Amino acid sequence: MTRFFFGWWLLVGLFVIYTASNGILLNTLPMFYPSLMAEFGWSEAEVTRPAALFFFASGFMSIISGFFLDRFSVKRIMLIGLAGMVAALGYYSSISSLGGLMTIYFVFAAGLAMGGLLPSMLLLTRWFVRLRGIAIGILLLAASLGGMVFPPIVAQRLALNGWRQTVMELAIISAVMMIVPVLFLVRNYPRDMGLQPDGEAAPSDTAKTGPATDGPTLMDAVKSPLFYLLVFTTATLWVCVTGVINHQTIYLGQDLGVGMSMLGLIISVFFGFSIIGYLLFGYLSDHFEKGHILMLAVINLAVGLIVLRVLNSDSTVLIFVYAAIYGMGFSGAFVMVQLIVAEYFSGSNYGKILGLFVFIDTIASGIGIEILGQMRVAMGSYIPAFNVLIVLCAAAAICVFFINQRHMQTHVSV
Repeated sequence: MTRFFFGWWLLVGLFVIYTASNGILLNTLPMFYPSLMAEFGWSEAEVTRPAALFFFASGFMSIISGFFLDRFSVKRIMLIGLAGMVAALGYYSSISSLGGLMTIYFVFAAGLAMGGLLPSMLLLTRWFVRLRGIAIGILLLAASLGGMVFPPIVAQRLALNGWRQTVMELAIISAVMMIVPVLFLVRNYPRDMGLQPDGEAAPSDTAKTGPATDGPTLMDAVKSPLFYLLVFTTATLWVCVTGVINHQTIYLGQDLGVGMSMLGLIISVFFGFSIIGYLLFGYLSDHFEKGHILMLAVINLAVGLIVLRVLNSDSTVLIFVYAAIYGMGFSGAFVMVQLIVAEYFSGSNYGKILGLFVFIDTIASGIGIEILGQMRVAMGSYIPAFNVLIVLCAAAAICVFFINQRHMQTHVSV
């Protein structure tokens, strides 16, 4: 055993990168929507359309990225993608049209497919086996940490300096948090350092061998009933999660009249409780059946949506109740799906398989954002859209029920 397994340093690097890439790009940039709507006169559907484009584009690019990540240096691919995201975030401060914003989000999509969750999960499955659940749980909470820390800061900076200077400051922060860790802390394989997963010293005759060829192929995966049950579940959940995350600032701020400083606090609470959710559900997954814990997360998500549905302008306390419940449900569902996918489909083709899951999830996320925006414009209220999301959570719960009924508790075999 090494004195301190380098895989933990790798995890630190990926954690910092993920805090910035998802914490800023996905969970904090919606804070700029009210400012963009005020300056350019865009509607709710228009201002969120670039984010919907982002998810559609990122989905398709994730499939391509998955094939490249299985064959080439993950570190190099990540570096290219992260550098593109930083450059696009810097250009964000000079946009003057909706087309310009959509172009930026297209670059975000390419960068995140190359430098976001997909390569990070691939690296962690190479470096961790016995400790994989702990490692993945720690990584995933990074996005929520970013979502908890950055929105209150952005709310203050927006009030002082406006949105253009604030987004440029975020670009500088992103450059430090994303580029530096990938240069110094990311390594492709434990065998490159004479190690095995979880920190055991690799024998001299295997230290130079290539990656293992175990695990299901892409064709094996798509022939498995578990694959489709998980696809339906995760896609449905991401319609709910991403749609709400990208529209809750508009709904709370514009429809319910929540002030910017209070809004920043609410978003911070939302992502703060999602961190609790990652740790809690990750812990529960180590002690109970994963499918049952996923069901618990889905129910949690549905309850949060119901609370959001009944909010009004006088529901100050209830707004924070929503933030806590939905935050925990969102992170719980996310971590449980990732753990189940890694458990059943990890191997030499995991990049391709995970890329397909990410593709489906991101397409679903884009649909969720677009549906909420279009329904808000067409009906003048988010309430009908929230009703749809509650029904979708119920559908996801039914799907998880069938996953548990099939007792699929081993790796895919065909």
